[in-house]
Amino acid sequence: MSTEDLTARARIRDAAIKLFTERGMEKTSILDIAREAGVSGGLIRHHFGSKDGLREACDTHVFDELVKFKEEVLAKGAANPGFLPTFDARQLLYRRYLGRAMVDGSDAAEAQFTGIVDETERYFREQGMEMPDPRGVAAALAAMTGGLMILQDHVARALGEEPGTNEAMLRMSAAAGHLFLNPLATTEVLEKARAALAAYQRKE
Repeated sequence: MSTEDLTARARIRDAAIKLFTERGMEKTSILDIAREAGVSGGLIRHHFGSKDGLREACDTHVFDELVKFKEEVLAKGAANPGFLPTFDARQLLYRRYLGRAMVDGSDAAEAQFTGIVDETERYFREQGMEMPDPRGVAAALAAMTGGLMILQDHVARALGEEPGTNEAMLRMSAAAGHLFLNPLATTEVLEKARAALAAYQRKE
């Protein structure tokens, strides 16, 4: 594939990521993407085959980039406890895209969510963390963190921050971190709730 083809492919992908994030896949046409990318609809079909193929390529690219960002943040944070990540415009867009993909029901987003749950559950077990339902906790944690991506604009406005900014993301991340480090319920309360749920399930 020529350099020109690679450049056109990336331009189409980036245009699709932008429009899928803003409008959703169903309300975005191949013609819309072609206009945004400055190419023909035929070139999009040449590179991706269909809009579904294009979305799959967008999903893969976004998920891979977010994983890289996460790994970079973890590495820098381990080396410097005072490190604060910077959510640049591209990272903010990708997080918004992921939230939209989960709402729209992307197959790749569903697979990505399951993968996050798998990875989180594996981490719990490798660290020897004692909990009655590691899979359930992993799924709940993934949903909570994913919810911040999906609702990030609403959360930012509720905090008096400008949606889609580094400041908003840092404040949300810090608040989530505080909750993880300072649980709202005591162990006794959680045990009572667990016992009540178990009793309810036995009655069914």
